[in-house]
Amino acid sequence: MAEVFDVAQALGDGAVDRAGVWGFVKAFSASWETPLAPGDGFTPAEIRSAEERLGLGLPAALHEAYLLFGRRSDLIAGQNPLLGPDELLLDPSGRLLVFRSENQGCAGWGVPLTELSADDPPVALFSDHLPRFSWRPFLDRLSLACVEAVLSEAVMARRYGPQGRECRATPELIAWVETAYEPVALPLHPTWYQPTGAPVRWFSAPGRLLCLEPAGTSQNLVVVGREKADLLEVVRTVPGDWPAANPAQPDRTTDECDMVLPF
Repeated sequence: MAEVFDVAQALGDGAVDRAGVWGFVKAFSASWETPLAPGDGFTPAEIRSAEERLGLGLPAALHEAYLLFGRRSDLIAGQNPLLGPDELLLDPSGRLLVFRSENQGCAGWGVPLTELSADDPPVALFSDHLPRFSWRPFLDRLSLACVEAVLSEAVMARRYGPQGRECRATPELIAWVETAYEPVALPLHPTWYQPTGAPVRWFSAPGRLLCLEPAGTSQNLVVVGREKADLLEVVRTVPGDWPAANPAQPDRTTDECDMVLPF
């Protein structure tokens, strides 16, 4: 029987270089979605056209991500999409190059213009929940921000279906998860809708992905399974107040979202 993919084990110590990160994305895609294939990325000409339009050179990490999986909407564009090269723009302050947007333009992820010359620069988060023209550090490497995007999109794709559940994360539940599940080696980072709240933490087991996220003054634990059986095993063993199912949400594709750019 083939070994089931485990996010924490596959990411290891945080994928110490970009090649390791892209290897993780390839493996995750093959296990949780479908394998990456030729044509899943943008062409070098499309990326050069964006650089000419902006008058800016793109970091190597963003260039590589576009080439590898930039067109894979199931991986990076179901909820808060990675912007295509022709959609890249500056944030309202004019100091960040925005490469990912919350689906209604309420927040964005970008690289400070002063860091664009780095191969794998830090990423900042700006949001309607922060003072205008301000941002918070998100992750210290753009490649890791791509990992977070892929994991977040996988969670959102399953969160309100038969493969997802969530419940309030009591201190007892958090302690149980910390003991029973392996932490994913992704640095702590804020969420766009509560950027000054508790940081997001990730845990996993084979076929299971758990996200601990802020929810007002408390936290929620969101769990998704690669298959429904994976989810049910979490619900059976983790001592939380699990609902029978998450409330249904209307199906919305990226094309249907009310993206109004610039922000």
